[in-house]
Amino acid sequence: MAMRCGKVLLATILCLFLGASSAQGELVEAICNTLAQVIVKDEVTKAFNANSTVAPALLRLHFHDCFVRGCDGSVLLDSTPNNTAEKDAPPNKTLRGFEIIDAIKQRLENSTICAGKVSCADILTYASRDSVVLAGGPFWPVTAGRKDGIISRANETSALPSPRLNLTGLLANFAANNLTEDDLIALSGAHTIGHAHCGSFSNRLYSFNATTPQDPSLNSTYAGQLKESCPVGNLNSTVPMDPVTPDKFDTTYYSDVLLNEGLFQSDAALLSTPSTADKVRLYAGNTTAFNDDFVNSIIKMGAIAPPAGSFGELQVGFYDTLCPAAELIVRDEVQKAMNISPGAASGLLRLHFHDCFVRGCDASVLLDSTANNTAEKDAPPNTSLRGFEVVDSAKSRLEEACFGIVSCADILAFAARDSSVLSGGQSYPVPAGRRDGRVSVSQETFGNLPPPSSDLNQLTQIFANKGFTQGELVTLSGAHTVGGSHCSSFSNRIYNFSVTAGEDPTLDPTYVTQLQQQCPQGSSNVSLLVPIDPISPSTFDSSYYTALLANRSLFSSDQALLDSDATSGQVILYANDTDLFLSDFAAAMVKMGQLDVLTGTNGEIRSNCR
Repeated sequence: MAMRCGKVLLATILCLFLGASSAQGELVEAICNTLAQVIVKDEVTKAFNANSTVAPALLRLHFHDCFVRGCDGSVLLDSTPNNTAEKDAPPNKTLRGFEIIDAIKQRLENSTICAGKVSCADILTYASRDSVVLAGGPFWPVTAGRKDGIISRANETSALPSPRLNLTGLLANFAANNLTEDDLIALSGAHTIGHAHCGSFSNRLYSFNATTPQDPSLNSTYAGQLKESCPVGNLNSTVPMDPVTPDKFDTTYYSDVLLNEGLFQSDAALLSTPSTADKVRLYAGNTTAFNDDFVNSIIKMGAIAPPAGSFGELQVGFYDTLCPAAELIVRDEVQKAMNISPGAASGLLRLHFHDCFVRGCDASVLLDSTANNTAEKDAPPNTSLRGFEVVDSAKSRLEEACFGIVSCADILAFAARDSSVLSGGQSYPVPAGRRDGRVSVSQETFGNLPPPSSDLNQLTQIFANKGFTQGELVTLSGAHTVGGSHCSSFSNRIYNFSVTAGEDPTLDPTYVTQLQQQCPQGSSNVSLLVPIDPISPSTFDSSYYTALLANRSLFSSDQALLDSDATSGQVILYANDTDLFLSDFAAAMVKMGQLDVLTGTNGEIRSNCR
């Protein structure tokens, strides 16, 4: 009956705010936050009443989550056929409490108010707080809003502090998470509840070093008791970390440490310096001081931020663990293609550009048309695109090496970078983690891809729509320093520019003659490609800008870069400073590669890029 009344009350309150959407949204969030804490407390209390050892288990789950990739719930993720997750790494094999988090999450998802709103990371944080309170410890307010990560890697659990660390190692480990010496000592007090397996400290009893089997810093009487509980070779039995009050969150742990009865070497290490030993003595005799400091430190720990890429945003080195050979395989395929034809570089650069400017960098340009849909690649601006077979070859190899891991969108981004580098350009790190889109519509190419006949205003507007400045327009136009174009893309400039002029008067007359010789009027030779940069068409340099200043630009859109003082000034700058151009181009490519990307659970990883 109480549950029913609670639902009616929540619904009634919400109805009062239906007239104010922003207030309603804030109220829903506040109510959900309150309801979440009620549900978490209820489930943790039920579990605690059945077995009080769930308190240290949930506290440990929170700690092991936050110290690996930040507080993002990644410790809860299951392993997959292609990845061993954190929970299955050796330091985490003895973690418990997952079923409690699952039960809480299920109740929240089943609620009208909180479905899809409370992260697993927040649930863990609430649960650890409630566990401490149920065990007799202090309450603290939990700020919600953590996001759940999508990455969980067993090898990253090396970030967890070993129970065998000395003080120097512990301090370094905590400092890596922006936690201080004081935080280390306060958070070590979590050992006041719970048990540990014999294997985590048996070296202190039987194999401490080559000359001393038993750790001399360990109280001999206590050592004898531990040996009774943990005979030689018994690694799986458990003993309380605080032998005095193992189920009560108090300060007896610190009293134990002062008596040389800390279970782990990391406990004994807290007596290594006068300052740490003084803090241990303070806590042993002052419960209030410990509780206050523990609260401050665990709030601080609960705010450890996950690294970039955890929530689906792009990340440099995204495949370092998931598919270490990913970038090498793509580069190898690009190199092989360029060995056959240097023009493959410009083809792959153009593929990436035409992909990102339509629906974002989601590899939609690679999808084939179907009986019911004409895809982007078959739209008029894209019928001359090349390089699909290079992407296909890279994808085929990647599926063999790392099935279902590397997206076609990331392959395109890597291939574009490698194309410029292998042509002489500057290398740059490519943030990855894109996922592949499922939609490709030919008509969406119109208005998104700048035609070669565009004037400066049109170019500026199209690039501005994608978040680029006019300066970045000039920079990315430098991709025309490699590759060639079909005669039809510029023939109007040499034969029928206007009603009164057959040739574009801005073009160098000698260059016009050369182009007319290469592209006779009415020629239908679709295989002929004229270099866009007549000076060094296969080298990624700044000669495109030099040619532009000499009025030897192939497209009207190139010539348009001289139509304002700002853009022409940048053209002059790049023509005289290749290093500056290459540096700016690399930065602009990184930015372009992040246009409207699909990440996280959006999109898919295609097994066939087409």
